[in-house]
Amino acid sequence: MTFLRDLTLGHYYPTSSSIHSLDPRIKLFGLLLSAVTLFALDRIWGLVLFFFASLWITYRAQLPLVMVLRGLRPFTSLFLLTAVLQLFFTAGKPLVPVRLGPLSITHEGLYYAVLIGGKLCLVILLSSIFTLTTSPLELLRAMEKLGKPLTRIRIPVADLCLAMLLCIRFLPILGHEAERILEAQKARGIDPYSGAWRNRLQKFHGIFLPLIYNVFGRAEELATALAIRGYGQGEEKRMLDDMRLTISDCIWLAAVTFWCVTLLWLFQT
Repeated sequence: MTFLRDLTLGHYYPTSSSIHSLDPRIKLFGLLLSAVTLFALDRIWGLVLFFFASLWITYRAQLPLVMVLRGLRPFTSLFLLTAVLQLFFTAGKPLVPVRLGPLSITHEGLYYAVLIGGKLCLVILLSSIFTLTTSPLELLRAMEKLGKPLTRIRIPVADLCLAMLLCIRFLPILGHEAERILEAQKARGIDPYSGAWRNRLQKFHGIFLPLIYNVFGRAEELATALAIRGYGQGEEKRMLDDMRLTISDCIWLAAVTFWCVTLLWLFQT
């Protein structure tokens, strides 16, 4: 349950910062461009610069640094698994003379373990900052605007965007429900973290089943609310205000593009 409790991806942290006021399309495009740039980099120094840029954006967005960095904790197993696979399965010059059967630690394996693990870490960090600074409604509108050309070939862009947004938003809801059920179990004198692994597995049923039941209940309530509001009746939704780019948005777009192109030019072999 620690995974769901520490997960910041999908949360929204409202402040009056300049990052929050940016057009969500600019932030979404910047996230996609940054992710492509990160996976194209071949040197660790580029990742270091990206990390300091992420800290600067966190400061400008007035986000608590501890909360942002804590959002990486649920993905620690993914980072470690990626690093171990690169460390032992990359051919090259042995780092230590000791071998584990056919496996050995190489200089190249250590380098790529840090490089690829850092890329995954930074992509998740930037994604968390994006969702923390973008409200769910703005995110939905941005995805619909960017995917509007696909409606000409009869792709249900609005439905796909709504489904994607609901999946993201259900993550923090799932975490709150799991924490509430866990506290209720502890109040009844049931400690899910004590005993042997078989006893822990049996206690897990008392958390997992109510969690699934509550999630399906939330989904049914959401479906009823959408049906009452007439969603899916074939009429195009209209907004009170249209999304328009400002001078500040254009400046940020140019800055992000220049930043990514410069890093690719400097740190890509």
